[in-house]
Amino acid sequence: MARLIRIFQALRRHKKKTVFFSAVLGAGLNYAHEKYKENNMMRELCEEAMSYGEMSRPLGEPDRHITVLLNPAAQDGKSKAMFDKYCAPLLHLAGLKVAVVRTEHEGQARDLMAIMEKTSGVVVAGGDGTLAEVLTGLLRRPDHKEASRKFPIGILPLGSTNTAASAIWGFMGASKPIHLAEATMAVVRDLRRPLDVMEITPHKAAGQEETPQSVFAASEVVWGALRDAATRKDNYWYWPGVKKYMTYVFSSYKDLSWDCSAEVEYSLPCSGCSRCRAQSQLEVKTGDSSAQEPKRRWWMNYLPRTKPVVQKKESEDDEPDYSLITNESCGEQHHLSLGRASEVVVMTRNTPQSSNTPPYALALRTGVEDIGAMDFISEGWNREWSGVRNYVEERLVGQVSISPTASTTNEQGEERELSIDSENFEVRPMTIRPRPKAVTIFAVPSTPLVQAAS
Repeated sequence: MARLIRIFQALRRHKKKTVFFSAVLGAGLNYAHEKYKENNMMRELCEEAMSYGEMSRPLGEPDRHITVLLNPAAQDGKSKAMFDKYCAPLLHLAGLKVAVVRTEHEGQARDLMAIMEKTSGVVVAGGDGTLAEVLTGLLRRPDHKEASRKFPIGILPLGSTNTAASAIWGFMGASKPIHLAEATMAVVRDLRRPLDVMEITPHKAAGQEETPQSVFAASEVVWGALRDAATRKDNYWYWPGVKKYMTYVFSSYKDLSWDCSAEVEYSLPCSGCSRCRAQSQLEVKTGDSSAQEPKRRWWMNYLPRTKPVVQKKESEDDEPDYSLITNESCGEQHHLSLGRASEVVVMTRNTPQSSNTPPYALALRTGVEDIGAMDFISEGWNREWSGVRNYVEERLVGQVSISPTASTTNEQGEERELSIDSENFEVRPMTIRPRPKAVTIFAVPSTPLVQAAS
């Protein structure tokens, strides 16, 4: 007791020691409080997951099998530990059969989705890049319409960038344990909702024999100097704690994509009309009607004829007859010339800043032309601090084609790059179009709930 009294007397006499001790004590108490809330949260969710595991099921009903595609390099190699701590226990307590596949190289998730079979769902444990690979592999399949319904996708925000997941789960910046646990419980609860994506098709270059394959993404395509600077932040590791800010300072005089001049052709968004959707709707109905009548056997002639029962798809109940809708501006092309813009971005609604975008539209945004060094640094710091991006112009588009007119090579003669959901691709002419409700994901829906049938 006397020793404690001497410690407090020393702190009272020395103001610097008092301030340091108070800061350490405050940080310790805050850490303990966060851990206490985290433990209570995990306890409650584990009890709920266990109730699903103990639930009786009809005899002969197959077990739910979940395939987890885990990117072990995500979040600086911490993704595996975080998955084992916050996600795996909930899946196992719920009685799910879990198969974890750790990706070993770029493109492996895409290749796995191309041959995925015999699973009740696919869980992406990674960031935007891993999710884009999974979407590309799924939607390139010949049976992608059936596979999109057959293999719902769970999204665990375990990457360095989680743009789509942040829009789905409503958080900014890095994901927290509560977001990982809630994303996992959406898989356990088997809650589903559709996800809008976009299809990026590179134009065929002169002399190229094969037509480039399309790439699919959930959130955004980014081209510009601010994107280039953000990808260089790991080069400034010797500025611990502030490297994400210093990258804009040191990049302000580097050879980046300062000039994003391009010719843009775009159409206005259309929610569906006789020009763009009626033919595909008719083909679906015709295909369904041709499959209604089963092959008859000879002994069926002695049975009374019954009218076949047609099972409606979930999306047909509220789908209008597009042949009766007229939109004179559908498909009408508009031209736009971009000057020396510092950034060009095409976004879906799956980003925190474009959540109000209609599902059948894309948001085309451009940055400042001929941006100065101070404005460049200020905008970069603002993005890292608040997560809010500032743009000069924004417009809603349907299908959009972008053809760069500025040089697409740097001083070393290498091709400049842009990001498609954090994946790097060469800057080249491309066409981007929205694909509303292209896939199904495990998530608490913002739209009317789609509950999986047991």
